[in-house]
Amino acid sequence: MPIALLKFPTDLLRDVFKLCDPFQLYALSKCSKKTQKSIKSGGTRNWKLQFCGGNLMVASVDGLRYNFGKTENPDDYFMTKNVAGYGNYMSIQIGDPFDEFFYLIDTFRIRVLDSLGIYFGNVDKFSNAARELIERHIEVEDVHIEDTSEVKDIDKLMTLINKMNITQKFVCLKKFPSKFRHHFDKFPKMILMHYSFWFDISQLLECTCVRIELQESLLSNQDINVFFGKWKKSGTFPNLRFLKIVSKKITNKSPILEMIPPIENDGNQRTRISFGAELIDNPVHVINDDGTVGLLTVELANWSTLKFLVLDEYLNPQS
Repeated sequence: MPIALLKFPTDLLRDVFKLCDPFQLYALSKCSKKTQKSIKSGGTRNWKLQFCGGNLMVASVDGLRYNFGKTENPDDYFMTKNVAGYGNYMSIQIGDPFDEFFYLIDTFRIRVLDSLGIYFGNVDKFSNAARELIERHIEVEDVHIEDTSEVKDIDKLMTLINKMNITQKFVCLKKFPSKFRHHFDKFPKMILMHYSFWFDISQLLECTCVRIELQESLLSNQDINVFFGKWKKSGTFPNLRFLKIVSKKITNKSPILEMIPPIENDGNQRTRISFGAELIDNPVHVINDDGTVGLLTVELANWSTLKFLVLDEYLNPQS
């Protein structure tokens, strides 16, 4: 027996929608514009959305992932299944992926985007989405720029990056032109950048990140010494937990904190600290003016590697 769902009182209708998962709400929203409007009026939801510019969008709810994937077969529209590697999966009709992306944002009243990325050369689509997200004041937790084909108007792209509300992580694997320069106005909790020659000492001194990883850097011993001179002062870099710099300008020609690289503890007791996937072997202790302890190593090579970990009570050395 059909149920006249839209004739329910507004409060009761909202309660019904709260019991629905993203697949159920999406299917309902496609019944009519009136149904979609009713779903949209259900209040802001704590759902997140992930999009990489292709034909797959992922809504995450309470630790569960709901994958919306494109199908060309009308008979498969709204069919749900469990797909290896994806989990919950619904086949949907997708014309322009970005139109469907913003349809989901509007329908589910999403205020936080889990991730947005540039993959497979979709720079123009990314830029269009970024402008819309900026206008809507939507938070983006992670932004990922893959090493795709040549990026035109890179200055315009990075201007958009600066305007976005990126809160958790910025990953950039793209090699920009040698003359490229950029200055961040604000930082997320983590930055991980390859070909980071353009991230100079002035930006490092302003960085508020918890975690900083700079590959193919041009920071020198002198630059790093300036950084540690600031870190040793009380109250500076209060968020910093981990710094990694891979640079061909880190050499044994000048000191870092009055130590000539390579820098490691050459005592009898060998120590290893693990921080996620990073291993820090035989570090020396560095202490700032308020008593905070950091662990520092510098390994020399064609591209030398500096690792610096700020200790807290949860970290224990592994002998």
